[in-house]
Amino acid sequence: MIRKLALAAAAAFALGAPASAQTLAIINARVVSMGPAGDLASGAVLIRDGKVIEVGASVRTPQGARVIDAKGMTLTPGLVATVSAIGLNDTIGSGWGGRGSSDPRLSAGFDVAYDVNPNSPQIGEARVEGVTSAVVAPNPASAAAAGAPRKAFGGQAGLIRLVSTSDYLVAPHIAVLTAVGEGAASSAGGGRGAWRVLVKQSLALARDYRAGRIDEARLDALSLSRPDLEALVPIVERRAPLLVEVNRASDIQLVLALAREENIKVVLSGAAEAWMVANEIAAAKVAVILDAEDNQAFTFDSLNATYRNAALLDEAGVLIAFKPGIARIVFLIRTPSFQAGRTVPYGLAWDRALAAITVNPARIFGLEATRGSIAPGKVADLVLWSGDPLETTTVARHVFIEGVEQPMSSRNRELRDRYLPSVKPSATAP
Repeated sequence: MIRKLALAAAAAFALGAPASAQTLAIINARVVSMGPAGDLASGAVLIRDGKVIEVGASVRTPQGARVIDAKGMTLTPGLVATVSAIGLNDTIGSGWGGRGSSDPRLSAGFDVAYDVNPNSPQIGEARVEGVTSAVVAPNPASAAAAGAPRKAFGGQAGLIRLVSTSDYLVAPHIAVLTAVGEGAASSAGGGRGAWRVLVKQSLALARDYRAGRIDEARLDALSLSRPDLEALVPIVERRAPLLVEVNRASDIQLVLALAREENIKVVLSGAAEAWMVANEIAAAKVAVILDAEDNQAFTFDSLNATYRNAALLDEAGVLIAFKPGIARIVFLIRTPSFQAGRTVPYGLAWDRALAAITVNPARIFGLEATRGSIAPGKVADLVLWSGDPLETTTVARHVFIEGVEQPMSSRNRELRDRYLPSVKPSATAP
């Protein structure tokens, strides 16, 4: 049965999705652009060849263009699932289920983006919830076997678009993941001090490698392989950030100090106690990708977790985005719109919450020039919603990825449609 459903889904996608982007005008929508056009109560957007051409109160519609009258609907940029394991397994409600390198000689060089299965049911499930792209990240480094090299890095993160085709990868190598805290200490050698020394040593080796000061014949004797060193070069050149999984306030201060000493860019991920050092984070101009639902101490590293984290960080001037929490078992209930909406009753402004799942991820990873908002020249990743996208009763009506409308089908919906008639009361029942 599952195989038949999968084949049916693939056929529906092939029939339902245009072969290429079309010229499209969306009119009479509330346009929340997250860009220079602002929030238009009744606006229009013109799309051609996968890009936004015009945004305003009205647009000149070319002859032959498709027109969608979106009166009563809200248009936003596509949502981003940031620091996610989406597409890395085929089970919808499987918790984290990410990927990591088990090779003791491969850490920073491991690239998880190539593990994505674009036909994973998770892709369709997220897409119908308005998610058009995702920053997929590897698992943090696991404890090394006895005698094996210690690991500080889990691998590289990449940006994917949520299409069921082989060209899903948008931007590889956008960050290198590491982790500090009780859970990560054993992989680096037993403690935070070991993690700090290992990271500093690795960055020094990357600088030597870039300068040609490493004997290629001696690579096997080093703690890092050639792919690891090549992955760390963008970090020491400040072209990409070190993405650090960290929660405890004192650990965050350790990361900020390391970033200053090594002159590298860092992005904090998780950051349950970030609100306690919000001013220090803001002063360092470091972005935070946080779990918006973290409000209890799952570990000793997050004793001071609070729903107010997002609002307090934003108030201090910290650039924030949201990530799915590892402890949240069912992804479908914890969509980016749900996560963002959860922060509004706890003090985060509505527009700032929406920014955290649209334009802010693009800003954090250096992709704002082409993504994240509805503005001329930018990629047309768009969602038309039935109402307020941060309300749980709102649904996505149309989803566009690079100007191509996506099928609003998913395995859950296909199962629903298949079995719903069998549980409906019969019209002839007494």
